[in-house]
Amino acid sequence: MNETDPVSPRRADDDPQAHTGDAAAPRRPAASPASPTSPVEIAGPADAEPKGAAEAPRPRRRTTAWLVGGVAALVVIGLIVWSVLQQPAAPTAAPSVSDSGTPSPSASVSQPPALTDAQLIATTELAKVRTKTSWTVQAPAATGVPTQPACVELSATGGASPDAELNRLFTAAKGDGTILQVVQAWPDATSATTAFNALLTQAGSCTDGLLRSADRVTGLADAATVLTVQTGDGATHTLLFVRSGRFVSLVDGGVPAGADALAVNAVVTASRASQGRQCGPASGTCPTNPNTVGTAPPPTETIGWLAWVDLPRVTSGAGTWTATEPLAPKLIGSQCENVNLNKLSGATESLHRTYLLTNDPKAPEGFGIDEAVYSYAKASGASDMAKQLAKNFDGCGERTRTATVKDASVTAPATNGKDLKATSYLVTQRVSEARTVTFRVGIAAIGDKLVYLLANPSDKFDFSDDAWKAIVGRATQRVTQS
Repeated sequence: MNETDPVSPRRADDDPQAHTGDAAAPRRPAASPASPTSPVEIAGPADAEPKGAAEAPRPRRRTTAWLVGGVAALVVIGLIVWSVLQQPAAPTAAPSVSDSGTPSPSASVSQPPALTDAQLIATTELAKVRTKTSWTVQAPAATGVPTQPACVELSATGGASPDAELNRLFTAAKGDGTILQVVQAWPDATSATTAFNALLTQAGSCTDGLLRSADRVTGLADAATVLTVQTGDGATHTLLFVRSGRFVSLVDGGVPAGADALAVNAVVTASRASQGRQCGPASGTCPTNPNTVGTAPPPTETIGWLAWVDLPRVTSGAGTWTATEPLAPKLIGSQCENVNLNKLSGATESLHRTYLLTNDPKAPEGFGIDEAVYSYAKASGASDMAKQLAKNFDGCGERTRTATVKDASVTAPATNGKDLKATSYLVTQRVSEARTVTFRVGIAAIGDKLVYLLANPSDKFDFSDDAWKAIVGRATQRVTQS
């Protein structure tokens, strides 16, 4: 990533079928008749904290095996590339030498410094996380809150284990929020990196969750990322993942459904002092001036396409997204495209995937999203087609005499720090004096690819404008990962 923290961190050590006519077609279910019929289911310090930070027994873990064996190779490769782009530039550090200026070859190798309770977040450090809210350290058994962060599975069977693990749980005196910190000490930075990436991969494909945003953090440690996720019960979790040398820290700030999420910057700031106490024993990069910037989320299956974690439910607590495999396009469109979406001019490759919302009794039959990705020999080809489509949508009302079109600009942060740009459309087609049908469309030219999205809402069942724009933005991010 080109963007680096303004102050170099210090280290603790050295280490349609074409519809060319303009008559509006009847409303089309998202799944075309030719689509596959069996979609895949997506689904401390001097203030002396109480000894509520219990050191967990070394659980059997299989982080390395899980990452390599349980995730497709493309996802692993994509995550490695993504992780490298998230990290700040390597700091310059003075070499560690003996008093004589030369390393002593006979010096014995000592045990690495231990992970201790004093290195965790202190209550006083949470004072500014949420206005007018105080936090109390709690024993997990007394609250019934598990010491298991949202969206990740810390324990598994067999394989590598951390040398030590500590956790501390805080509860809010007001608002029912919780903050859970888990810190793991690994044998070395390599194994810590593997664990860090595995946790990020899990959270980035959170089961039954909606990944709302991702933020890259500079100036805090060797690597740090924040993912904000809404879980199936409506709660929102601000998840801060940090690797400092051989230590991995995860902070989960959770709030119940309907409450405002804990601010990303507030959670990072509250963690800074703790990271400062960890970086020495961890042989990692110590905090300087932490800063956050929006970024694309970690890659997940299917690479390059919208994932289940990108798609919101329309009815709270109900619905499961499913999807077909990417195949040749079978699209009709909104009738404003005025091009053959199944054989787009100049495209060297065209693929189409249908997402259907199931298990929601309020959803109309066939409610869902079509996503098509068209590849071009050059970026100019994708850009030219996007411009042609924009022109066709702009003139759709006058051309068809049946359509009303509203458009909105969409931006989403890319991994390289630049903004990805797209356009969303709300198309209303009048099919009779008493009946209209509505379509939501998203179009973006990203490099040499054109992304096209189409949803088929009803007047009583629809994404909000903001939700649709978020889907369009996420599609632009996902296509950059292919």
